[in-house]
Amino acid sequence: EDVSSDEDEHEIWTAMDALHEVARALEEALGPAEGAKLAWRPQTTVELDEGNAGTLLKLIDTLEDDDDVQTVWGNYEVSDDVMARLG
Repeated sequence: EDVSSDEDEHEIWTAMDALHEVARALEEALGPAEGAKLAWRPQTTVELDEGNAGTLLKLIDTLEDDDDVQTVWGNYEVSDDVMARLG
């Protein structure tokens, strides 16, 4: 239903019940995938300003450094300008 690609990966969002069918079709067409996983996509997102984005990104870094945390998800958006200022 929704596809985005960059140099490193392709991200494909599809209905939950179609995940295995889509993964199988892609493997038949393109070869084995590095992975396929089920993830919930937020219905609404929150645009963060520079101060809140900086705080949140520090929290995410801390969580991701914790061995007990497997994945960190969020419903936030940070503009390219804000990300550039945060460096």
